[in-house]
This record gives sequence, C-alpha cells and structure tokens, in this order.
Amino acid sequence: MIWIILGLVLSAGLNVLLLWYIRQTLKKLLFASENFAWLMSSITNFSEHLQKLHELEMFYGDTSLGHLIEHSKQLVQDMKSFEDIYTLLEDEPNDREKETQ
Repeated sequence: MIWIILGLVLSAGLNVLLLWYIRQTLKKLLFASENFAWLMSSITNFSEHLQKLHELEMFYGDTSLGHLIEHSKQLVQDMKSFEDIYTLLEDEPNDREKETQ
C-alpha cells in the first residue's frame, strides 16, 4: 500500500514539474514569435526605403545601392521562409473574416 501512495505522490510531483516546464517553454516561444514578427517588419521597411532611395535622381543607377537592394530583397525572402514560425500565434485569415461578419 505504501508503494502505491509513494508512486502517486512521485507521479503528481513529476506532472507538476512537467507542466511548469511546458509553460516556461511556451512563454519563450511566444516571446521569440513576437520579436521575429517585428524583425520581419523592420527588414521589409528597410528594403522598401532602400528601393525609394535608389529611385531618387541623385542615386539612380548607383551600383552599390543596387546590390544593397538585391541583398535586402534576398534577406526578406529568406525571412519569409520562416514565416510559419512567427505566425503561430496569429489568427488564421478565415477566423478574422468570421469575426468581422
């Protein structure tokens, strides 16, 4: 009888520990997801700003800016490949449409 009680106490303690660990891990995932979305937005804005700068008469045709623009576009594409990670917590588009109706 004592072994059953000891096993139940040990099992309950282990379950509490695992729930705490899962909660901490999910907090970290939420933090990373929010920061990754901000980073993606920032890099996209930078790329758009470079494109507008390159179109100015003063810099039109500058090869250094042209290469920088291509590099920033490639960086945006690379970041979009991770889009499924940072959109884990956003609502699906269908869910948003249902809420607005």
